[in-house]
Amino acid sequence: MIAIPARDEAAGVGEVLEALAAQVGEDGQPFREFSVLLLVNNCAGGTAARARAAAPTGLSLQVEEVTLSPSEANVVGARRRALDRAAELAGTEGVLVSTDADTHAAPDWLWALLAPILAGADAAAGRILLSGDGAGLDEESRCTHHLDDLYRLAACELSAHHNPDPADPWPCHWQHFGANLALSVRAYHAVGGVPQVPCLEDLALVRELRRADRTLRHTPDARVYTSTRLSGRVTVGLSTQLAEWRCGPDAWQVPGGAEIMALARADAALKSAYSGTWPPALAQLWRTQELPLRAALRAPTFGLALEAAHIARGNGDWAAVYPPVPVKQALAEVRGLMDWPAASGPDQVSWANTSSR
Repeated sequence: MIAIPARDEAAGVGEVLEALAAQVGEDGQPFREFSVLLLVNNCAGGTAARARAAAPTGLSLQVEEVTLSPSEANVVGARRRALDRAAELAGTEGVLVSTDADTHAAPDWLWALLAPILAGADAAAGRILLSGDGAGLDEESRCTHHLDDLYRLAACELSAHHNPDPADPWPCHWQHFGANLALSVRAYHAVGGVPQVPCLEDLALVRELRRADRTLRHTPDARVYTSTRLSGRVTVGLSTQLAEWRCGPDAWQVPGGAEIMALARADAALKSAYSGTWPPALAQLWRTQELPLRAALRAPTFGLALEAAHIARGNGDWAAVYPPVPVKQALAEVRGLMDWPAASGPDQVSWANTSSR
């Protein structure tokens, strides 16, 4: 069941539905084994009427209109209401798929996103790309976005090398946002649904999955394309990210290569300790005292232990040892720690269009 919260999206909702109707399976044949819930909230712009009129033949679409209370009439409340309702419709054995009303799916998106869950994962997250290759962005934002994307993919590979995750092997990525996220109804109920947070409800939901040791596959094969509008509907989101990138790549600072590798090694060591084998340098790797790490390891799940270890890390001298650096420098550092093919230099890589949010 695909859940789409919508508010005043009449102008583009038809194209969103057309992309869903054009989904294909692994064999390239039409894939229609899904339903769509469009939950239109607090809307005066004709979104529901436009969706019903534009619904392609053969698409199983259910449009519901709701009026949320002032405390719920926001992106967080709308996402929660849409996923809760979709869970009711999908049933206990179903799968929830979250996307946005300004986001267009690639033809093989849904099949690629569902594949990890059908293979046993609790959740899957796909890539979020910018519509039109970010053509509407100014040059500074476009350049910063490009470097940030290359850096984060490189950081994922470096991390996977030093801290491999059998449930999320390389190639993978770093994005897990509401525009491209799927999880089983069982997992959704197990973690209590969308958390009560003021913003970034998608990240909060993934955090709960990780706290519960639920598996999450970051599949690069499931791609959607989202708008680059700067007038965001949320306090913190893609629009705020794009605004920050307008300052240019020299001002955009991220963890350097040494920190990425240190984090991966620290996480791997904690995983070993949680399994019963205490590495002799664990406290040194986390740059904290042994006592808070031993307390962290008493947590009932590894996800909670890891979260506590990161809190302990924040209380030490980690930030002083590993200060952030400009994204271009960080990209060079990460690449320098791996045996990169000659063709993967900044000038040879095609535009790997995506967003950090």
